[in-house]
Amino acid sequence: MKIRVRCFTGMRQYTPEGEGDFKTELAEGTRVGQLLDEMGVPADTRPFIAVNGFRAERDKPLNDNDTVVLFTSMEGG
Repeated sequence: MKIRVRCFTGMRQYTPEGEGDFKTELAEGTRVGQLLDEMGVPADTRPFIAVNGFRAERDKPLNDNDTVVLFTSMEGG
């Protein structure tokens, strides 16, 4: 299955060539956590995850043509 991944802020470091938006092919039944593992995201990194515009957790199964958005919390003061 093919999915689109959009990464912002600190998550871009885990994308191919630092691109913020890319497409990838995954096996049917792949979950968000497996995608993060494949991208090399450390287990202790807790990004905000949205699938097709809705908040999701690492155990969410992905489907063909899904769009996954990932970003880390922004700090400021």
